[in-house]
Amino acid sequence: MLYIDGISLNKIKDELETTLKGKGVNKIVQTSSLAISMNFGKQKLIFSCFSSLPLCYLSDQKEENLLDENTTFSLNLKKQISGSSLISIEQIGFDRILIFKFSKLNELGEVKIFNLYFEMMGKHSNLVLTDSNNKVIDSIKRFSLEENSARVLFPGIDYSNPTIDLKIDPNLLSEKDFNIEKENNTLIKNVEGMGKLLVKNLSSYEKLTSILKDSISPKLFLDENKNIILATVLNIEPSSYSSIINFSTSEELINNYIETQQLSNTFKLLKDKINNSIKKEIKKNEKTIKAIEKDIKERIDFDRYREIGDILAASLYSLKKGMKEIELYDFYNDKMCTIQLDPLCSPQHNLEKIYKKYNKLKKGLMYSEKRLIEAKENLKYFIALSTFVENSESRENLKLIEEELISQGYLKISIKQKRKDKKKSTKTIVSSFGQTEILGVPITYGRNNIENDTLTTKVSHRDDLWFHCKDIPGTHVIVNNSITLSDEQIYAIGVFCGKMSKLPEGSKVTVDYTKVKYLNKPKGARPGFVTYKIFDTIIVTI
Repeated sequence: MLYIDGISLNKIKDELETTLKGKGVNKIVQTSSLAISMNFGKQKLIFSCFSSLPLCYLSDQKEENLLDENTTFSLNLKKQISGSSLISIEQIGFDRILIFKFSKLNELGEVKIFNLYFEMMGKHSNLVLTDSNNKVIDSIKRFSLEENSARVLFPGIDYSNPTIDLKIDPNLLSEKDFNIEKENNTLIKNVEGMGKLLVKNLSSYEKLTSILKDSISPKLFLDENKNIILATVLNIEPSSYSSIINFSTSEELINNYIETQQLSNTFKLLKDKINNSIKKEIKKNEKTIKAIEKDIKERIDFDRYREIGDILAASLYSLKKGMKEIELYDFYNDKMCTIQLDPLCSPQHNLEKIYKKYNKLKKGLMYSEKRLIEAKENLKYFIALSTFVENSESRENLKLIEEELISQGYLKISIKQKRKDKKKSTKTIVSSFGQTEILGVPITYGRNNIENDTLTTKVSHRDDLWFHCKDIPGTHVIVNNSITLSDEQIYAIGVFCGKMSKLPEGSKVTVDYTKVKYLNKPKGARPGFVTYKIFDTIIVTI
């Protein structure tokens, strides 16, 4: 968890102002619908208005522009802020609202002042550009009167702060008032800048005054598995932890946190884009399978029409035109049966209609069964993609999955991306595969279907050992043929295969393993799909 309350933001604000004050803005890019990248020379300031990461921070990572075209907000921002200098960064009290003030000379040599309000309000986070008179020029999020009748941010209207309850400035809080608020458990409600974790750490009034006066103290708290428990810039700590990593600046802390937790705008948006496409196809195939299974159920008794035709043919001489039904002996089931007839048709035509219905249902059933196999294979394919997306740790791997979806026709490529690809036609993402060691055995594994395909069919030696979860989407694992595996090592590699699937911990999974030379890639099969007849199997618990 990245903990940022109003007091934390105050310290981050001071650090940002020390670093950026007086510097000029030379480039502005809207990298996504809710994120802006603003360059101050080589330093890059990111404004993220995503509900999962409402934050402004200096970044050392390159953010890819995922928008097909410039938005009105980005155009206004470039027009007014590009070429300006940052005068100051202010905070409204200890609330989570920062004001970035910029000055710029216009064509007439006049100095113009612009304010950029950054409101860190979770899902209501926003970025609002105003002139020197606080008239709204534009905002990254626009709300209609129906969505928010209490606050209007249309261009030309005076900027107004979000509805904020009047609270006590923590610097003006007396020890007596602190003790009363703490005893009544109302520090968060009545004092500015307070968050739950900070209040939990405030054992005394002296602790509060110390935190307010302390210089910024960025640190990560980790558990025994090196997972992040807490990221903070205050001298507070979680109830339990195993180790601490200290940083000299909030920039280092935030960038480390974002990279570790895979929260960069580019990574997150690309992951969401791919996931949405995959979920859409999974839902579509599940619906198709359900419809086909219903169709098969309705056609499953098609053979009965052949029997009825045979019964009718055996007694065709007794039929007359105009009959609506006839009762005949059913020699297939040794009982009498009633057969419905069309009174407008001749006996021969009635018989032909029954056999025609039989042939139609038979062909339809065969077609439905074929479609069902295809739909189930499609579903399996997209579930595999979903697993790879969840296990992805880099943007490069997500790009490979995106390319795979584009090549299969499931994702459309934008005109802007086509231009980029044309310019970079000679540059391709080189897959290095996943590599790790299990009980002393180095293994190579695919992190997506393209890597699985390349690893298994093009890179591996025919005598290398291949592992994969049986009938479950997941990674292909390769062990070099020069290594002789013990039963314990085979079991451990099987566990690794299971963990790379979507099965929960504690599940039992069947893992097949065989030599690469026994694998067959059917012509026209999807990436990562192989068949095999010679193999060994092990059942493991993950």
